[in-house]
Amino acid sequence: MNLVPAGKAATYLALLRAIESNRPENKRLFYDPFAKLFLPSSLRLVEKLSRVPFLNSFIAWFIDRNWKGALTCCSARTRLVDVMIENTIHDEGVNQVIVFGAGYDSRALRLKLKKRIQFVEIDHPSFQAEKREILDKNRRRNGREAMVNYVPVDFETQELDDVITQVFQQGHYKTMFVWEGVTNNLTAPVAPRAFDYFKRFRPGTIIVFTYVDKEMLEKPEKFTGAVSVTKLLRHNDEFWNFGIDPASIKEFLASYNMELLHNLDTPTFRRMYFGDDAIDMKGYEFYRVAMARVR
Repeated sequence: MNLVPAGKAATYLALLRAIESNRPENKRLFYDPFAKLFLPSSLRLVEKLSRVPFLNSFIAWFIDRNWKGALTCCSARTRLVDVMIENTIHDEGVNQVIVFGAGYDSRALRLKLKKRIQFVEIDHPSFQAEKREILDKNRRRNGREAMVNYVPVDFETQELDDVITQVFQQGHYKTMFVWEGVTNNLTAPVAPRAFDYFKRFRPGTIIVFTYVDKEMLEKPEKFTGAVSVTKLLRHNDEFWNFGIDPASIKEFLASYNMELLHNLDTPTFRRMYFGDDAIDMKGYEFYRVAMARVR
């Protein structure tokens, strides 16, 4: 599972979020001022160039040519998960958001929420320490440091129940899990442990997670751009190991006492946020965002 050091995958995602954030204010889908802080020197130049509108468009074109759909999928999915968090907090009375395998996610700091929410970030100890050091160094916590609880977990060697305090399961918490960009890095024996942990939270607990179509892992050539994505991952010694069949996700979740609320593919959430421009956007059709509820 990706609760080991996140490596280059988290860095690439931070770059994509930074590029989207540098689009004109009336066009960008979200604004993440923290993403650029996590970039190594080799990628900082790309981020700085993307601040110039015509160069931003060129960089987006170049990324799409080499990794079809990666940027538009990342941008639309980030926006979708942002909206899911905001709406669920408002509609369901959520007062605790646990970001599982947080990576360089900065929603605890950047989302402008109307009520006080406890955020918990769970990630590998060394990666989490690096992230906190970068944030401290840049003094970009917006006065909300006390609202973020950091829990270091090495999932390969530790059990969640042994490390994560049961305080987060107390009855006064209405919890939402955000598990973005992590499930596809799971190994098959590990996946049940994570879902089994989620189901032990009180009924009504919400889980938002991303996953890849299982068929993409077996036959990447059937999906636009999937072969180049797997090559890039392999080049960086990172692999997508776990997928779910979209047709059987209801049954999969039911086995963990959960019900499926939403199951959106990339073309759908691209249309939601890019409108008619999404018609010509291809790639990453295998990537999905789902929302479930503990029964």
